[in-house]
Amino acid sequence: MEILSILPQGISRNIISRFQSFTGLPQEYLQYFSLSELINKRLDDYAQVEDKYDCITVGSGLGGATSYLSTLLGGPFLPQAFVLTLKGGSKKGSAKDYLDRSLSDALRISRENPGIITIQHFDPIHDGWLTKYVNHLRLKLVSLPIEYKIFIRKYLKPGGTVLFLDCGAQWLRNKVGEYSFFQVGGWGDIPAEEYLEGSPRIEEYCTQNNLNSSNWKLNEFPLAFGPESEWGAEPKLANETAAFCQEEGFNFIRISLPHPHDFSQLAFESAEYVIKKNGSKPAGVIIETFTQFDTQAAIRSSLLPLWLIFNTKDSLNFLKHMQENFPKGKPVFFSPLATFSITPDIVPWVDWEQTLANYMWTNIGTRPSHYPSDPRVLIHWSEPLRNWVANNPQPLIGNITPEALKLLSENINR
Repeated sequence: MEILSILPQGISRNIISRFQSFTGLPQEYLQYFSLSELINKRLDDYAQVEDKYDCITVGSGLGGATSYLSTLLGGPFLPQAFVLTLKGGSKKGSAKDYLDRSLSDALRISRENPGIITIQHFDPIHDGWLTKYVNHLRLKLVSLPIEYKIFIRKYLKPGGTVLFLDCGAQWLRNKVGEYSFFQVGGWGDIPAEEYLEGSPRIEEYCTQNNLNSSNWKLNEFPLAFGPESEWGAEPKLANETAAFCQEEGFNFIRISLPHPHDFSQLAFESAEYVIKKNGSKPAGVIIETFTQFDTQAAIRSSLLPLWLIFNTKDSLNFLKHMQENFPKGKPVFFSPLATFSITPDIVPWVDWEQTLANYMWTNIGTRPSHYPSDPRVLIHWSEPLRNWVANNPQPLIGNITPEALKLLSENINR
């Protein structure tokens, strides 16, 4: 990675993209797919735990937002969605070629596992550096699996609470089978309709990235809005989880918010709530993006976490919206993401700088000279943050109750 970081950005982007074909699973892997095995591998994270919890979180996996919320609640998180990254993409950006990569397996898996739906997620813009070489098959639980039921019975205290994160994010998707879908595009500042109808900026992107066409419609399959592949919650799981809790004598709390960033705001306010409840003050703010988040660093230093979805303009607007809540005179750490894609909706570096100009801020992510294609940051991004935390320990002590979190959520967007 160090060697790649000294190469021109165009060359490093091309090399990093090609690396993805080595990380994807062989298509043959799906012949032996086991939903139970997939779920149990997730639950293995808690194999050494002996204590019982007051609260277990289930539902939408919203990156750093979910990580902070479940940590502040003092319990584990059981996701609704899982994603398989498979070898083989569409080098010319053909939706039909991408669909054909794993359609037959998606249909078979959804047919053999009635508790899930499958979504083939094709975003040739934000994931353009990936979709040329790999394809993403997302699996979403629509019923509460027996593995989760056993886990909850084992680890949730009698009378404890299951809290469900219900993100209402919606997106257009094709129905390609009874329980299978295909989604073109993904969250950012490009609406679902623009992916399908095209626009001058998308045509320009395709030309610059050697894609044959920006017509990503699949007219042979019905199209309708539904829960967004990555962030949206499928409602059936929430309903079945509520019924399970009633049968088992557990409390059930459902937090429904329309936008992924709403949960980020909730995590920010929850951390602030716990810090102030203990008579302390926040040490500053940590702004993290997509998969670049370090929950323990923030918890060990009482930094208020603000998670952004991506390096796109909607995330910048959310950051501007939240700035009025930043503690005055405190440091701000910012982790811009290395995306390896220069998208039509990407935030220019100067806009991040101008937005943070009035704060004592430190860049702990992609370097301005390499933005947004910085291979070095894939390994070293959190080192400056961890060094600061080691020298400024201020542990965030205590948790927020599910009831208090529910009350905070009711004031989001008011």
